[in-house]
Amino acid sequence: MFDDSLSVQALCDFARDRAPILAFRLDAAHCVRDANGLALRVFGAALLGRPLAERLLDFHGTIDLASLAADHSNTHRLDFQTPDGMPETLLVRFCPLPDGTLVLASHDFEEQTNLGREILALNRDLSNLGRRLQQANADLLELDELKTRFLGMASHDLRRPLSAILAYGEFLRDEAAAGLSDEHQGFLDTILAAAVGMKRMIDNYLDVAIIESGRLRLEPEPAGPDEILNGVLPIIRLLAERKQIGLSVDIETPGRLVADVSKIQQTLINLLSNAIEHSQPGQHVWLRALRDGASWVFSIRDQGPGIASQDQRGLFEPFARLGSRKTAGERSVGLGLAIARLVVEAHRGRIWVESDTGQGATFFVALPARFQEDVP
Repeated sequence: MFDDSLSVQALCDFARDRAPILAFRLDAAHCVRDANGLALRVFGAALLGRPLAERLLDFHGTIDLASLAADHSNTHRLDFQTPDGMPETLLVRFCPLPDGTLVLASHDFEEQTNLGREILALNRDLSNLGRRLQQANADLLELDELKTRFLGMASHDLRRPLSAILAYGEFLRDEAAAGLSDEHQGFLDTILAAAVGMKRMIDNYLDVAIIESGRLRLEPEPAGPDEILNGVLPIIRLLAERKQIGLSVDIETPGRLVADVSKIQQTLINLLSNAIEHSQPGQHVWLRALRDGASWVFSIRDQGPGIASQDQRGLFEPFARLGSRKTAGERSVGLGLAIARLVVEAHRGRIWVESDTGQGATFFVALPARFQEDVP
């Protein structure tokens, strides 16, 4: 014979501590006054004494807990929030008590099974997308290599006939100018100007191809900023005189830095050419070099239209285009600043711009005074 009182107590102890269901006792205000072991393990002891509604996730604002608690004949699927912030879907039944309500709940295993299936399906889709992305990346790398190779080959092959055009055009200008009419002389000048512009574009394409292929080789050597500028100023002064642009040069302190002189000269020529091309006749361009701690900083300031803030983003990327036009209609494919950035970064330096619309622009190139430790 079983002892009824012991059996009832054992049943109550099992329901409280070991039963695979969640049980809450609510008072008339629907606050949790008591909970069994599983409920406390799922929701924590902080559940006690708090309104059950605090744990409900009411995504649509349609849950009326009082009405649900009064419905004793149906099972409801409700979403609760666990202490770690994750949602937990339970099947809930409300049972009346003399002084409140008993809430019995169990996990919605059907939903968990469906969720597991959905997660597996999503995982398969994600794996497939990952494989497709890897293939797409491999294809893009191959296309990029082909593009770089094509640019290099095309630029190299175009240089030879273009060099012939420039050489014979300059010969005609120097040797046969006296026999040409003003109109023909104008035609020849146009041909030469177009050829020079094309050579600059081809050089840029070839430089990009070399840099992107990883074949850029720097030959750093000690040089003073005045030595670097000696290879820059003759070209720039000629461009400035043609457009009637004033040019000022200021080297604040003597000293030396270690750099690939020809590539830094090319970078400064590019920046100064841009400053002149965006300036109106009668305006001025300033070139300044100064020692700033462990770096040499070159700055090029103009009085052009300036660069809008939205145009400054991505300014040093290939094929970037400015909102402002060059004042004499000079052509550009948007590679010069990208090449300048790549060359400066190869020197472990930094290039940036400061500008406001209508206030001109100042480009800065900061280069470490010592590029390699083994270079004296």
